[in-house]
Amino acid sequence: MQRTDFWRLTRISLAPTAIGDSIAGMLLASHGDLPEAKLLLLIPLSLCLFHGGMVLNDWSDRGPDQNTRPDRPIPSGRVSPSSALRLALGLLLAGVLLGSVLDPRTGLATLALALMIVAYDLGPRGNWLGPLTMGACRAGNVALAYACSLWVMGTPTNLFMEQTLPGRFFVPLAYGCYVFLISRLARAEDGDAQIEPTVLRGRLLCAMTLLPLPALAAGVALHSPVGGTLGALLALSGAPGLWQAARDPSPWTRERVTHCVGLLLRRLLLISASIALSTSALGSVGLWAALVILAGYPLANALRTVAPPS
Repeated sequence: MQRTDFWRLTRISLAPTAIGDSIAGMLLASHGDLPEAKLLLLIPLSLCLFHGGMVLNDWSDRGPDQNTRPDRPIPSGRVSPSSALRLALGLLLAGVLLGSVLDPRTGLATLALALMIVAYDLGPRGNWLGPLTMGACRAGNVALAYACSLWVMGTPTNLFMEQTLPGRFFVPLAYGCYVFLISRLARAEDGDAQIEPTVLRGRLLCAMTLLPLPALAAGVALHSPVGGTLGALLALSGAPGLWQAARDPSPWTRERVTHCVGLLLRRLLLISASIALSTSALGSVGLWAALVILAGYPLANALRTVAPPS
């Protein structure tokens, strides 16, 4: 397997977004304080689950990709299906093992998320079921980091008490809704459905309006109105580009849909950074965490030339 094929299989250009999920979840649990050092294991855990799911998705789609994406590593013959399957299962198993190292409950929660990822990749995907499952997986990635941080820190909090629901758990829910809309828009990427231009434009604009919601939810849940406001403003900095893309009068070709999906995916970093910032306003941890997440932008842009995000 060539290095570029590995990058394409794993969608390596999206790695910064998986890292951002973990950082946002950790800070949400610590209320903006510096997390314990061992919680940094949540970052490779998230990467293993995310990229394992990407590889398994390509393995599952290898048949249809013969017609729609013949240049991908598996249908092109550059990577054998068995090698891709071993890589996918190995990464998913590594993620579960890392979760078990942190805490037995973390291991079980990681296993549950891994099974959800497998269900998305191997199960039926319709106009609604597929996008809903995808949104749940990405919401689960943030929620996993949040819940696992509470367990590892020994926070005496029942995850189903009023103080956490619907408060802090509304943050990953809002994040998942944004990903759901990305997946709904991406339905037109391979011609899976004939979708009216007004519907496609509407999905793009709806996703744009959701940009500040996770940060605002975090600000309310953590009683940090200043942090929530600053986070929302950071997230909204990605709105003008989406508004301009929606107003483009050119036809909705496959290339245009792919471009818009890429724009939405790259703004996942903005949302994660806005959540981090909202946890402690301009305090050192939240601010520096947001800057670390945003540093993934140039890396993602450099990698997407050899490993497209979708």
